[in-house]
Amino acid sequence: MQASILKKYCDARLPWYTIYPTVPEFSPAVGAQDCEKWLRRLPADDSVSLYLHIPFCRSICWYCGFPTAITRRVAPILNYLSVLREEIRLVAEQAPQALPVSDVHFGGGTPTVIEPAEFLALMELLRRRFAFRKTAAIAVEIDRARSRSRRPKP
Repeated sequence: MQASILKKYCDARLPWYTIYPTVPEFSPAVGAQDCEKWLRRLPADDSVSLYLHIPFCRSICWYCGFPTAITRRVAPILNYLSVLREEIRLVAEQAPQALPVSDVHFGGGTPTVIEPAEFLALMELLRRRFAFRKTAAIAVEIDRARSRSRRPKP
């Protein structure tokens, strides 16, 4: 790799291809009513992909470009999961029927900061609210070195 390219992009926080629309396209001009209208208009036979952003890490990776926060405590994660569960409920209620899901991707941060019981409860909620395809792919971004840190305090 050319040194000039490495120097230019080494510390840059670049947009990630997994986010669409990309962060610079987010706007206060698009509100809840717009999202509700789009959800109600989804064709019943078309499957959807779900991306759940878990914005917490024990430390920040040098290459990370995602919005994330460092925490060593469980409380912020549990508070976030509570809000996420409410968002799942709101999205599911706006669709004309249980949306068929082809893919679920957990990203962030490091989604493995979620305790296994909380993760299983979140998956159970998703399965109750949406119609998972038999072949649905479920993926979790894992930074093994970062996720094995000491257990956080409450």
